[in-house]
Amino acid sequence: NMINNYIIKYNKIKELYLKRISNEISLEQFIELKEQENLLKSNTKTIKFSVDSLVKNIIKHPEIEFNDYYKINDIITKPDKIRLSKSNNNSILLMKKENKYYQAVIKTTIDKKENYLTSFRMLSEEEFNKQ
Repeated sequence: NMINNYIIKYNKIKELYLKRISNEISLEQFIELKEQENLLKSNTKTIKFSVDSLVKNIIKHPEIEFNDYYKINDIITKPDKIRLSKSNNNSILLMKKENKYYQAVIKTTIDKKENYLTSFRMLSEEEFNKQ
């Protein structure tokens, strides 16, 4: 039963990925926000979210519901909080409160030519307030 639920959730997310998220998230608004641009120091306005990353995210963060994935673009383009990752200079953390507390992590490659959404998860209110 648990495996069936997982398969159903995976298929819904896959459908969402293929129909809604596509292979890339446009960053036209994102790059116009100087704070994000300065922190990321990337040469592209696109964020890629691979199928592999999506599957890993589903496994690692089962608290993220199907409908939460629709909020990724809004979290990236209009975050409540933004900061450079403490563990990785090529990554930024974007946080948003929207009934729930979310965090999206975007990493740019060393050559600054590609950006990837590497993690999307929920935060507790305490974690959100500490950021």
